[in-house]
Amino acid sequence: MSTELAEGRTNLADEIELRRFVGRELLLWLWMESELFDATLSTKQHGSFGLWVEGRLVLDEGRESTILKGSAPGNHREAKESLLRGKMPERAGLHLSFGGHECLLTLRGETLGFAGLVPPKKEKEPPPAIEAIGSAPRRRAKKRDDAPDDLAHEAFYERMHFARDVEALVEALYRDFLALRLSRAWGAVVLPTLDAWVAETDIDVERYRAARDRAIV
Repeated sequence: MSTELAEGRTNLADEIELRRFVGRELLLWLWMESELFDATLSTKQHGSFGLWVEGRLVLDEGRESTILKGSAPGNHREAKESLLRGKMPERAGLHLSFGGHECLLTLRGETLGFAGLVPPKKEKEPPPAIEAIGSAPRRRAKKRDDAPDDLAHEAFYERMHFARDVEALVEALYRDFLALRLSRAWGAVVLPTLDAWVAETDIDVERYRAARDRAIV
């Protein structure tokens, strides 16, 4: 391996390491906003949708990790105590409700990748209606294109399309987070709000909402 290539890889690794905090701050921000806004977030692209922390929440500081599980792991007493000790979210299970669908996924702070996506279950077709009392229900003729392979391919493409929809939603949230993170509102409003939220003291939610909406254009 040439010296230049080795140095290039080292620099890339350093750049990745220096930016790991961005994804963790994103998770912390989503967690806070889901509580401040009663699990209802929004983006200009998607409008309002439901988002809350559910399943597993992992916080660490490099030396030790705190793993919380449950329907609302962020509400555990240890969650805020871990933040006060300097730990940051490393991964979080998120429940999304958008477009008439519900799904679960795990968002990783270091890579901003999601895993364990559980797509919504496809509703079963209702049984055929009975036209008259005592008459036998009409059965739908099975089409040739209802073959198992065709149905499997259709289900696969539906899952792929849904995964792309979820990815677009996460990207929209990330864009909004970066706009807020790079604005003056971050230091003036967001950080004090985060401190108050972690300490569980009173927060002027409407003032925070107005400041973040002005920053996210």
